[in-house]
Amino acid sequence: MRIREYAVGLGLLIFAIGSRTVGAAELLPVGTALNVRLLQPIDADFAHVGVTFEAVVDDPVAPGGLIVIERGAVATLEVARVKRSWNLKGRDRITFKVHSVRVGGRTYPVATSYVEVKGVSDDKPETRKIVEGAGIGATAGSPFESGQGAGWGSTGTTAAIMAGTGNTRLRVPAETRLQFQLAVATWIEP
Repeated sequence: MRIREYAVGLGLLIFAIGSRTVGAAELLPVGTALNVRLLQPIDADFAHVGVTFEAVVDDPVAPGGLIVIERGAVATLEVARVKRSWNLKGRDRITFKVHSVRVGGRTYPVATSYVEVKGVSDDKPETRKIVEGAGIGATAGSPFESGQGAGWGSTGTTAAIMAGTGNTRLRVPAETRLQFQLAVATWIEP
């Protein structure tokens, strides 16, 4: 009788090891893309460092085939840097990072790359160009920053977006899509 109990127990153990446990935490590796969409406009005049606001995850996050973060999950963004231009030829800038994501009723802190949104200068009043994607900071920085690069922040990864018109303050419209990358591997329970 005991041999049979051990065999059943061993069989259950092998089954449990071979299959995924529902509700088990999944590791999102460094570099995992996190695409979010703004729910509200953000104005350079009112943004300041530390302000948080909600956005939504625009694409499901499924690095191993299993969806860990569903489309529509709430992401909390934080303003990491604001630079207001005080002359007509300059441009406003707002830098964002993802502070946390809410999955299955739980909030998980995350560390991501930074995304910088730039207003256009007075030299190009009709320009509206969006450069999408995280991880392009080094390449996007050179044309936009006269060789300074765009690697601001601890991750060294920044995407750039140019928006607005020359004589007005930067206003990042609702529905703007931003792409971040995880800077630190993160465990999330789907």
